[in-house]
Amino acid sequence: MKYTNKIFTLFVSLMFVFSCSDLEEDRGGILSLDNLKSEGDLVAALTTVYKELQKTYSNPHLLRTNTYGSDDITTWWGGNKAPLRVFDGFNYGSGENSDLAWLAHDWKGFWKVIYHANSLIEGIKTSTAPDAIKSVVDAEARFLRAYSYFHLVREHGNMPIVIDGMTPTGKETRATVLENYKQIESDLLLAEVALPAPGATANVGRASKSAAKTLLADLYLTWAGWPVKDPSKNALAASKAKEVIDMGYHQLLDIHKLWLLENANSLESVFSVQFSKEEDHRNGHPAAFSFHMARGWSDCYPELQFFNDFPAGARKDATFVTEIPNRGFAGGKIIDKTPPTTSWEVSERFHPMYKKYTISEDLTVVGRTMGYRPVELYRYAEVLLIYAEAKAASGGVDASVLDALNQVKRRAAGLDPNTPDASVDATSATISDIIAEKGWELAAEDKRWFDLIRTETLEEVAARRDPTEKVPLMKQPTKAQYITPLPAEAVSGSNLKQNPEGFQPK
Repeated sequence: MKYTNKIFTLFVSLMFVFSCSDLEEDRGGILSLDNLKSEGDLVAALTTVYKELQKTYSNPHLLRTNTYGSDDITTWWGGNKAPLRVFDGFNYGSGENSDLAWLAHDWKGFWKVIYHANSLIEGIKTSTAPDAIKSVVDAEARFLRAYSYFHLVREHGNMPIVIDGMTPTGKETRATVLENYKQIESDLLLAEVALPAPGATANVGRASKSAAKTLLADLYLTWAGWPVKDPSKNALAASKAKEVIDMGYHQLLDIHKLWLLENANSLESVFSVQFSKEEDHRNGHPAAFSFHMARGWSDCYPELQFFNDFPAGARKDATFVTEIPNRGFAGGKIIDKTPPTTSWEVSERFHPMYKKYTISEDLTVVGRTMGYRPVELYRYAEVLLIYAEAKAASGGVDASVLDALNQVKRRAAGLDPNTPDASVDATSATISDIIAEKGWELAAEDKRWFDLIRTETLEEVAARRDPTEKVPLMKQPTKAQYITPLPAEAVSGSNLKQNPEGFQPK
């Protein structure tokens, strides 16, 4: 490889994995990490780390290939969706289908974030910029590294722990899941101290204390479940989520306004990936979540059982499109056809679509629906539900648990989340009730799969799958499907052992 720890490329096209193959790179826009003198220098270096996260999230079907086994998404039974159908139908478990190209998308993307973050953290040590600025940038890099590791370890199992540069050697070996969790925790405990409070700066989209605390809460909740199963972490999850709640900054937005473009980066948003029409940084979610007849790609839409079970009300109306747009393309423009909509039951995919990703679509850029709304990675609603579950698991269901849960339930009904309402409020709840509420609230936000895995309920949910779904189940899932294969190119020529042989919880 041609990298050194002291060079940070602002625009890179390398596709590194863990093999030692010679990889080409674009060395345009290079910034030396030996010369980080000003806040501008540090922000320019940090921007690359955020840009890699943005690129990873720009194509949701590629990002979520590994998690299509959850019941909140399925895919088209035809076209080029074969890689998605592999995971939608659980056709893996012993390293099968590790050579699928789409499997490697988020692997490469998140490892790019990790390596860029590593390089920046190293460069800060010799930077002559003011200490206060260095502390914040270091914390942001650690947050982004922790987030990337957290995503990878939940998908693929235990990762190599690489925190010292941008040069893969091919000799890396897999640490245990527990060791991964401890490294993620270490980064986040440092980050939560140094990061600014939410809303304290004008830098939209950058990490804050509430983002670090929320990620810590999510980490601890996961740590309490499969595969490490340390129930003592539930109390820590509840504590960190409560710290975010007690900040008093975040709040739930009106459910009818939540997904509008103009309400992006609202007080509900804890951390989101930014896109820009001015810079033509496109968010591909509208196309991925629209059918071809609506000028999309038919990549992601809800399973029928999930949609049918979804509680009726304002949140369901805000989450799904049931009258499917009927569009064509003529004269260089997307046009409405006659009739302009078709009921989902007789639409070309026989499913509803997700409104939360299509309501802010832009039909003016290309021949397919596109978007620029930020993608939410954490919302305040999730903080409330993490608190409710973790507190219930560690200390029982008390008034604080019901208050957090009921805020979400009231908002789901289109009501003021902070005003009690006997027609909606739960007077008792089980942990399963809270997890179910989280499934409805965060539908298609790439959360459901991880909840099913950590709670060991994937098999139960898959058994309820509507038999009319056109993507067949190749296997009934077991623990073998809880982790997805490492991409074949990452294993080839490296010391990494493929799943399940290489999977070690602790």
